[in-house]
Amino acid sequence: MIPAMTEKLDLQLLTDKKMNRKPGFAWRQLWNDVLPNRVFIAGIINVTPDSFSDGCGFIDTAERIQTALQMLDDGADIIDMGGESTRPGAAEVPAAEEWQRLEPVLKGILSQQPEAVISIDTRHAYTARLALQAGAKIINDVSGLDFDPAMAEVIASFHAGAILTHSTAVPELMQQSGMRIEKDALAVVRKELERIADHARAAGITDEQLMLDVGIGFGKSRQANYQLLHHAQWFESTFQLPFCWGVSRKSLLKSTPDSLEKRIAGSLALAVKLADAKVSLLRVHDVAATVAALTAAAEFDRAL
Repeated sequence: MIPAMTEKLDLQLLTDKKMNRKPGFAWRQLWNDVLPNRVFIAGIINVTPDSFSDGCGFIDTAERIQTALQMLDDGADIIDMGGESTRPGAAEVPAAEEWQRLEPVLKGILSQQPEAVISIDTRHAYTARLALQAGAKIINDVSGLDFDPAMAEVIASFHAGAILTHSTAVPELMQQSGMRIEKDALAVVRKELERIADHARAAGITDEQLMLDVGIGFGKSRQANYQLLHHAQWFESTFQLPFCWGVSRKSLLKSTPDSLEKRIAGSLALAVKLADAKVSLLRVHDVAATVAALTAAAEFDRAL
């Protein structure tokens, strides 16, 4: 973060504390607002021209808003939107540019659905603060608070929800040789998530605000990714915290020849398996298809 932006953010954090800006988000509160005993769905909106899943070289703000609104109609509990691609190899987007991408989409969604729960996928405290001021409720930091030293304080000062992810490096480097986890994935990721959770708590982020993410695809081998997924229930019970699981359209689903349709099919299969493991939250691109798959699986189970 550039010095001028850091100074501006420091002053704003002091103002936020004095005004006691606390939306008061708690995951338990969200769980209680809807039917219990089901997995929650976060619909992904990429406000980027270069996303691995749907990047098309430009950003159509109106289309992104309508897609988000349709996801809510299709059953998404949360909209998770990001203005910086976190695919392996992606370059950093400056915070000011990231917010310029996100602002019109965020405000457009909330103007039509004021009660929508919006999560902002960002590593930048500058972007997080502006998004929370504009009505977002959750910050999804794929760096696990490691990228921007001011991020934890921003989340704590707003009492916002936090999704904190394990990754081995920044997206530019995470899949390079020596950066990927090839073995002992459970032990390595558990240790790092314990560190991330302790960092969050020390900054004033409560367990009610906190959700963790093992970071499927963020610097892990294919085998390591599947090992982590196989132990999804173990992670949630061990940490006694909700977890977000993001497998939608990711490279661990890649086949030969590869296609979007095949990745969607694989995504739905893993969504059903994770729901059977009683995980807390699935982060998906294809909300309607995921809800349909989970509904059919639930009907099957009820008929037994």
